Amino acid sequence: MISRYGKRLCDTYRTFRDAETGFAERLLILENRWLKVEVQLKFLHDVWSGLPGRFQLHFNSILAVINTKLIAANDLCNQSIEKQDQQRDYLHALLTKGKLRRGAFAITFKDQIDGVIRELDQWQQNLLDPTWYQLVLVPGLQVQQAVDRSISESDGPEHTLAGLRYLLSNKDKVDNPTTDVFLPYDSIEPMASGVEYSKATLGVDKTSQEVVLLDRIQIPAGTNREQSVSDVYHLVKFFSSIDPELFGFLRCLGALKDDKHCDLVFRFPEEHDDPTSLRGLLLQADKSFPLNARLNIAQMLARSCMFLHDCQFVHKSLRPENIVCFSTQGKYPDKPYMIGLDRFRQIDARSMRTNDDLWYKDIYRHPSRQGIRPEKDYIMQHDIYSLGVCLLEIGLWRSFLQWEDGSDGPAPNEEYISNKSLGIKDPRKRAHEIKRALIGHAEQRLPGAMGQVYTSTVIACLRCLDPGNTDFGDHEDLREETGILVGLRFVEKILMKLLSITV
Repeated sequence: MISRYGKRLCDTYRTFRDAETGFAERLLILENRWLKVEVQLKFLHDVWSGLPGRFQLHFNSILAVINTKLIAANDLCNQSIEKQDQQRDYLHALLTKGKLRRGAFAITFKDQIDGVIRELDQWQQNLLDPTWYQLVLVPGLQVQQAVDRSISESDGPEHTLAGLRYLLSNKDKVDNPTTDVFLPYDSIEPMASGVEYSKATLGVDKTSQEVVLLDRIQIPAGTNREQSVSDVYHLVKFFSSIDPELFGFLRCLGALKDDKHCDLVFRFPEEHDDPTSLRGLLLQADKSFPLNARLNIAQMLARSCMFLHDCQFVHKSLRPENIVCFSTQGKYPDKPYMIGLDRFRQIDARSMRTNDDLWYKDIYRHPSRQGIRPEKDYIMQHDIYSLGVCLLEIGLWRSFLQWEDGSDGPAPNEEYISNKSLGIKDPRKRAHEIKRALIGHAEQRLPGAMGQVYTSTVIACLRCLDPGNTDFGDHEDLREETGILVGLRFVEKILMKLLSITV
């Protein structure tokens, strides 16, 4: 049904291809968009019986949306033809009225076709794509065979999906790390400057002379160095094969390695320069920073979090210092990219339950993950909680930390994090008091700043591990090996809601 309505719409508009300058270009854009959708629809049809029931329900709701939109677009198209010619048969109108009549129709349809393109783009980016890449987690021969067929038949999202599935299926293998991933240590010339309020540094690639960003991953004493190097290898593999604009991670060129650490080497986004940390932006508290730019940062961070989990990694250190933003030719820096992966691990790897006891990091951690010896193993929902704290700061556009002149480290912004709360001696009570305060700020301050949908999304993140919560589901019911159910709930309750917000 969906393919029929989409094809019929393209056929109708194709009738007016030569009617007016600019119409053919719009039609080409529409046909290209629809071709991509058709390929993905065919892929879903081929794998449908092999998808888990929860996946089928989710995709059904997404497909129902585009089906309704295409029916409405066809109806509007037919109504416009009838209104202008008072005839149901538009082909008859063209034959009897000639080119002049086609021109009149084309003028009417230019706005319509632009609207259809926007609707397709929004549906694909905000509804289909977030779940599409979770197909990397679906096991089974049927899905893999469909992926293999699609590679030979088309060039599109299926190729990215196939590449990610290949990397996941081979995550326990290391091909040739010396030549494949790890770069000569002297191939990057360090620069004196770095990214303010971030541990990221800058360097110059001696071969290409381009400026690169360096993100250091420590190899703690007493840990399995071979396993740590293997994890870095696979992380580089993932980040070297993705689209930065789609996934919110910089493209990785490789890594520099010595006995104590590895430096991930990231390329700047095209036509972007002057990186700044999200912490730096929040400390400026620039009231002129546009609302749509703040919303774009929030939406992209949620996408990045989803992608990292789809690739079976957890970040473990998500906070504004570990997010760098880029601007384009003087525009506001609204392109965020996650860094700070020094504590990352693969989801199925054993949690060491080790941590630091730094309050300015703990406020971004769930209460069960605070202190030197956290009480719970690290799971994906802990990243989601950290995301919620970051989204709260972005929504309020205020930093929860502040730096005073001459101080060695940050101090709490008492408007949001009180010294009284931080002074509670019982670590567990302190952690839950800070969480309670954060939820209170979201409930009281966010609606006026960002609206109710954004507010409910932030609260859902902060409460994602509450027993019996209705927004995200009881975390005991969301524990399963592949992370599919957790990922779907995140897409439905967090990402799709954020992406639905427009300003």
